Amino acid sequence: MTPSVDRLLHRASRAERRRILAWLLAGALVTAGTAVVSSPPIATVVGAVAGMLALWSVRQTAGLALARADFNRASTPPRRAFVVLLHDPNPRAVRPLLAIWPDRPPSGGRLPKPERVWRCDDELLELESMPQEVEVHEAWVDTGPRSWSKPRWVRADAGITVPHRRSLFGRWYFGRVTSRDRPGDPAPLTLADPHAEPAGVTGEEPLELGGSLAGSTAGRLAFLAVVAAVIVLFQ
Repeated sequence: MTPSVDRLLHRASRAERRRILAWLLAGALVTAGTAVVSSPPIATVVGAVAGMLALWSVRQTAGLALARADFNRASTPPRRAFVVLLHDPNPRAVRPLLAIWPDRPPSGGRLPKPERVWRCDDELLELESMPQEVEVHEAWVDTGPRSWSKPRWVRADAGITVPHRRSLFGRWYFGRVTSRDRPGDPAPLTLADPHAEPAGVTGEEPLELGGSLAGSTAGRLAFLAVVAAVIVLFQ
C-alpha cells in the first residue's frame, strides 16, 4: 500500500522541524565562531541570516500543519483534476508552480491556460518537472468551502505537494514558460479517494526527507561559514 496523505504530511512536517533545528544550531555555532575570530557586528549579520532561514522553515511547517488539519477534518471532498508541478526557471523564485486543470489537457498539444496556478512547498518535489520536460499528473485536489479556496494538498500517484499562495500573474507566466512543451498522456491516478482510506493504514514507511539532523546541520554550517567569510572579505 502507498502511504496515506496524513502520513506523508506528518513525515514532511517532521523533516521541516528538523531543518528549523538545524538552522538554529548552525546559526548559533557560526555566530559564536564569527564573534571570536572577527567582530560582533559581522556575527550579528550571520545570526540574522540564520534566523531568517529558520523562519522560512517555520512558515513551511505552518503550511504543512494546516494542510494536515484540513485533511483530517475532511469538511469538503477532494476532486479529481490534472496538475503540473513546474520548476520555475527564474533564479530568484524558490517555490515551484502548480497548475491545475479540471479537464484532461490534450496529449501532444500545447497546454491550455490553467484554471489556477499556485506557489507550492519547495521541499515536496516528487511531482516536479522541468520546462520542456513537463509531465501532467491526474490527481486528487483538496477543495474548500468556495470555488476559489486554496487547496491545502494535492495527491497524485507519484507524490504530494502543498500549495502556499496564489501565484501573481501565474496563468500568464505558466503559459509563457511552457509554450514549447507538448506533453504526452497524463500519468493516471490509481489511488482511491484519500478520505476513504482507513485510519492508520500507511503502507511502507517512506524514506525520510532532508536526511539526519547531523547532516542537515553540517550543510547549513558550511553555508553560513561561507556567508561569514564573504562578509569579512568584502567589509
